[in-house]
Amino acid sequence: MKRLLLLLFSITIASCSSQKKAIQETLQTSYETWVAGVRGGGSGINFYVDLKTPLSKEVELKKVIFRGYEVPFEKMDDLHFIARIKTEGNQQKFDGDNSQIYTSPKNALTLGQNEAILLFSEKAKEFNVKIKEVTEKPMLEYPSAKPKF
Repeated sequence: MKRLLLLLFSITIASCSSQKKAIQETLQTSYETWVAGVRGGGSGINFYVDLKTPLSKEVELKKVIFRGYEVPFEKMDDLHFIARIKTEGNQQKFDGDNSQIYTSPKNALTLGQNEAILLFSEKAKEFNVKIKEVTEKPMLEYPSAKPKF
């Protein structure tokens, strides 16, 4: 009985690690920072996951942990996901402004500058994949006014 349980446990661990490796090989991650073109308009990071093949029906991409933030993904289509992180930059308050500054939820996990952790779920079990090098795209700087022609 103990051998059977050990065998089942070993198969489960092996399938999780093979699932992680398979997912890691079929995805590409990148991010771009952005800043609004008006004072106090906000700033953030758009985190992208592009897949070569769709995830299986049992696997769902849930969240990303990146630069101290933990945010959920939006599914653009079967191959493209985006997580929108709102940061503290460009959120200055004006005199008499009582509004609160809103940012994305924080996570206490410490990672490298271009490292991320992707959180997945499969059949009600959660697992994560660590990405060692996330590609940086050029910063988006939104204009403060429409250009005049």
